[in-house]
Amino acid sequence: MYDKQLREVADDYKSKGIISEYDEYCPNMDSAQEVAMFETCISKKYDIILINAGGSSGLDSCFEEAEKAGILVVPVDNLYPWAGSIGVQTDQTIWAGNSCKAMCEALGGKGNILCFHGQMGATGAGIRGDVWNKILAGYPDIKIVYEGAHNWSQTESKKLMAQVLATGVKYDAILTEEACVGILEAIEEAGAEYPKFMTSDEEVGYLRMLNKINKDKTVVDFYIIENPPGIGASALKAAVRMRAGWKYKDGILKDGTSQNKVLYYTPKFIVTPDGHEGVSLKEAIDKTANMEDTDQVSAYFSEEAIDGMFQ
Repeated sequence: MYDKQLREVADDYKSKGIISEYDEYCPNMDSAQEVAMFETCISKKYDIILINAGGSSGLDSCFEEAEKAGILVVPVDNLYPWAGSIGVQTDQTIWAGNSCKAMCEALGGKGNILCFHGQMGATGAGIRGDVWNKILAGYPDIKIVYEGAHNWSQTESKKLMAQVLATGVKYDAILTEEACVGILEAIEEAGAEYPKFMTSDEEVGYLRMLNKINKDKTVVDFYIIENPPGIGASALKAAVRMRAGWKYKDGILKDGTSQNKVLYYTPKFIVTPDGHEGVSLKEAIDKTANMEDTDQVSAYFSEEAIDGMFQ
């Protein structure tokens, strides 16, 4: 979906003569490949490079080289801390904060939880973890009884959850950065009890599993909030305007890392069992009826919205 929506915007801009060429590179979490592909883009003299970095270090020399070559580099989703850069990211304080608060309230402020991070070292995962820790500090009777990282992989989350179940640890809820399908598959294959509450984003397969589990009554309470793959398309729209010399209006950019500023996308698609916030599970199931299990409900800034952010 990330690539698809980027191409939608790129193809539209090519048809309008706004951009002349668009290429994609995917290092598949290989840091050496990531550096090599970054250097290739610099050598090809692209005007803009959008980089969804695998971590928060190791690319400084590439950023420096691109800057010297006059290339605009925009960190996307994972906020690489390069001084002076302007990144584009979903507001993780809202993404992580809303779901964590919902879990704490659903537990009545007391219980044991499993905590699954994404990729350790990625700034997005770090921000989410910081938000979780800040909120959990206000609920001293909620205890983390397991903490691990699944690298946003369903395969890895299933493996980790199976290991947790094998230890016999008792838990009430699961706080996770995505990869819920793998977690639920491990629970079902082990014949274990479902958690009282789970958090995550809007992957269609997860929505369908929850719909099956909660068919007759709410067995697993949940709070789903979008982390749209369309953030890449939003970044392309912003980058094209930045490259053209447009300036952001005062107050639009917020602090990101200690080194740079960020244009944040505020998540809007929220699913709860009864729709008391956002939409109900039934409405979400209807909305995604024609989508694949691995798809996500995803949006990006409209032309009008992105234009309105600039002077």
